[in-house]
Formats: sequence, structure tokens, C-alpha cells
Amino acid sequence: MACLLCIVTSLYVYLVNTAAWNGIRWKKAGQEVAQRATQVSELETRYLSLKKSVTLSRAYALGFEDARAVRFIETQKIGAVARATDI
Repeated sequence: MACLLCIVTSLYVYLVNTAAWNGIRWKKAGQEVAQRATQVSELETRYLSLKKSVTLSRAYALGFEDARAVRFIETQKIGAVARATDI
């Protein structure tokens, strides 16, 4: 009986300890997610401000020119597309 009590007590201590460590890890993961969300928000704000600053006159000022001859690349289509009636 004493051996069973020792095993049950040890199992209880192990499970409580595991739950506590998982709680700590969960809290750290939540903090990291919040930190990453802040970084993403800052990058999105920066991206949008840079996107608004791109204009045709700015491109000319930076040395970009209009394309004289526009060429498109032609490739063979890979695969097939099935129509809704073919399925």
C-alpha cells in the first residue's frame, strides 16, 4: 500500500510540475507572439509609407526611364485545366 501511495504521489508531483512548466512556456509564447505582431505592424506601416512615396516623378529623379521596347516571355503551358463539365 505504501508503494502505491508513493507511486501516485510521484505521478501527481510530476504532472503538476509539467503543467506549471507548460504554463510558463505558454506565457512566453504569448509574449513572443505579441512582440512579433508589433514588429509586423511596424513593418506594414513602413511598407505603406514607402509605397505612397513611389511616384513616376520620383522614379525619373532616381534615374529610371520608360521602357522603349516591351517584350514578353512566352512559355508552353504545363498541365491541363479541366472544365466543370469534364469532371
